[in-house]
Amino acid sequence: MSSPYLLDTNILLHWTRDSRQAKEIERQFDLEKSRLRPLVCEVSWGEMRAFAKGRQWAAAKLKKLSEIQKAVVSVDISDSRVVEAYADLQTAAQSKGWGIFNAKNDIWIAAAAHAAGAKLLTTDSDFKPVRDILGWDVTILDPTTGLTSTV
Repeated sequence: MSSPYLLDTNILLHWTRDSRQAKEIERQFDLEKSRLRPLVCEVSWGEMRAFAKGRQWAAAKLKKLSEIQKAVVSVDISDSRVVEAYADLQTAAQSKGWGIFNAKNDIWIAAAAHAAGAKLLTTDSDFKPVRDILGWDVTILDPTTGLTSTV
């Protein structure tokens, strides 16, 4: 059985904007057609709302965000598996000085993906050590094209 995808906040932003990167991501991963609904860490909703408020999104874009929220499954960070994965990643990041250590929400997002057994889709290369050193399932996409990155 295949694993679901957990979408990082930057992927949600592309999806909300219906950008060409979003179209490329959909072409590669069939997120909308998959029988496994994409997952989203609940902290990403806060990040998206803050982004929307800061840029004073119009009603149409807020409606699109709401539709996306209904189409995915939110992962609760109070789940003990997520909390444990967060503790593991936070400890590793702090001891190794990884950039992800500075972005606490990124740690929650990676922990939620790991705890859910999901593949994390992101355009953020700060997740590279999570993939390369810890072996967690992270696909880093090029932020300008949406194609799988060689990073």
